[in-house]
Amino acid sequence: MNLTGVVLAAGASRRMGFPKTQLLWKGETYLARLVRLLGGCSRVVVVLRQEAPVAGAQVVVNPDPERGMLSSLQLGMANSPGPVIFTPVDFGHVREETVHGLVAAYQGQPVFNPRFAGRRGHPTIISQETAQGLLAMPPTGNPKDLLRTLPPAWFDCDDPGVLRDVDDPEAYRQVVAEL
Repeated sequence: MNLTGVVLAAGASRRMGFPKTQLLWKGETYLARLVRLLGGCSRVVVVLRQEAPVAGAQVVVNPDPERGMLSSLQLGMANSPGPVIFTPVDFGHVREETVHGLVAAYQGQPVFNPRFAGRRGHPTIISQETAQGLLAMPPTGNPKDLLRTLPPAWFDCDDPGVLRDVDDPEAYRQVVAEL
């Protein structure tokens, strides 16, 4: 499968107080870990606020990340020849077996999410057709506006980390203590 991996890391991390890309999980930064977990993809793209080297990935800079997450997603998946797996950098604690299981179970569904305790999480895989629909949206739009109109498909997992984004130091402390 010609899958493109995209890590969304252009946020300002204002509530965290420093870049979330530098959060640590099991001896790796969130960013390095996600790039490694997506390393089986045909290519991995990291979308950042400013140019910086990232081993194992192509870096794309979002010149105006305040437009929102969709603008970063659009930049990350531009020119992708097939389906895309994407995640905000906040989910660097997702279990390795969850990512590998999600990819292995993907069968071309428009939207494919891991699900824990009945709730969808990240990372998300989208078909090439779904990616084209997101690329057609205005960059300030909300990807959920399109994704929620498509038939859901789930990869049920035993990983609460798929639900736990990390927006501030307290949320990070909780994730470290609980996961």
